[in-house]
Amino acid sequence: MIKEAVRQNKPEIYELWKSAYPTKSKAYLSYYFKHVFDEGKCLYLPQDDRIIASLQMNEHIATFGGRKLKSTYILGVATLPDYRRRGHMHYLMNSALDEISHNHLLTFIEAFNPKLYEPFGFETVYESKTYTINTHYFDKVTTSGVSHHITARELEEVFRKYSRHFDCSYVRDVHYFDLFLKRSVLDHGNICVYRNKDHEVCGYAVYRENSVEVKVSEIVYLDSVALMKLLRFISDGYPDITVTVSQSEKLERLFPLTIPKKSAMTMARINNYELFNKLYNCKAHSPKEAFAMLKKPVFLNESF
Repeated sequence: MIKEAVRQNKPEIYELWKSAYPTKSKAYLSYYFKHVFDEGKCLYLPQDDRIIASLQMNEHIATFGGRKLKSTYILGVATLPDYRRRGHMHYLMNSALDEISHNHLLTFIEAFNPKLYEPFGFETVYESKTYTINTHYFDKVTTSGVSHHITARELEEVFRKYSRHFDCSYVRDVHYFDLFLKRSVLDHGNICVYRNKDHEVCGYAVYRENSVEVKVSEIVYLDSVALMKLLRFISDGYPDITVTVSQSEKLERLFPLTIPKKSAMTMARINNYELFNKLYNCKAHSPKEAFAMLKKPVFLNESF
């Protein structure tokens, strides 16, 4: 019988995630279970006096076609190795989707294994693009206005302006960015921001670096000046910089001959097509058809 996790179940579910996601850093898992886990809903399947499978459902508000909709992001789909290939995940997923379908119109899930989730009605609707940019492009760019000092409220404000360019994205509030900043610190990442001459925040970038490379996982900018200054600041001392952006951004216009690598990032499911089509006056039969009706690009750079 499927059960809903309570606080006492967290240590065991944490260990389940560790075994199911060996590439996830310990810092990320610690952050998630300390700051995010209790804000969502976790379903699990007990057997043999242990938790053998679980999944997490986090609620978000997402913009879609000019409306704000309640949506669910499913993550942490995990089964102990000895209990795999017995239908436990299928059972959990169907139960979760049945519950979600009564409350939310959209469901999202990370596209790390699309074939696993396509039978449940999910389709990949968002890809990221990763560029490796030689730092000679920044030779004439200064880093004036760039610093590490930022508040959650400032991040929320600049993201709200940036997200106007998109037709589908999460609504990120100040609480979201409070957690965003905590995650960066705990996961050994960095955030830098650019302020213009009027001291207005015009962009930020999230990045990680080591002795040989630097990678930007998210960069939000209101103009090309903010983009160039942030990248110049981050890339100092490196021969090149790796930058991941949304599928609609074309950095090759600024950095000729730089070819992006595309990666599937987010899958979506329409939970009630009759209601969706009535709401948007359309005739969509699949997530891809639904997302194709959008007049602006999609930004779904989320992980929980």
